[in-house]
Amino acid sequence: MITTNQIYLDQTLHSKEDVFDFISAEAERYSITTNRAQLAADLWERERVYSTGLQDHFAIPHTQSEVVTRPAVMVIRLREPIDWESHDGKPVKFIFAILVPKGHVDVSHLQIISSLATLLLEDSFKEAIAEAVQPEDVYALLHQYTEGLVS
Repeated sequence: MITTNQIYLDQTLHSKEDVFDFISAEAERYSITTNRAQLAADLWERERVYSTGLQDHFAIPHTQSEVVTRPAVMVIRLREPIDWESHDGKPVKFIFAILVPKGHVDVSHLQIISSLATLLLEDSFKEAIAEAVQPEDVYALLHQYTEGLVS
């Protein structure tokens, strides 16, 4: 579901649009999507329903899409926080993007979101994500705190 290639630290992106474009481009690069533009549109469609910005600078944009070929999670840490219309009003710096094929029943994207949201309640996890130096550090952290996210 996640590999070190899907962990991006200290990215310079300036808006939610930049983030969704980046996610879609990387999904295309790693054959996670068959249609980059449609994937970005699907992320926006979900975002318009309710902001995926949670609390403490974290967001979990997600979609179930017909153009997603396999379940994937991408982790993005931004160099500078951006506005996300988060529930606590804080800008977002840490993004966990969840991409799931439409109708995929093996692992529910809602279960993944729930697991990540629970992790975000743990200060030690949030601090470790902020201090990670390499993608491998984030991968090891996710492996330590979760089951099924890392592959």
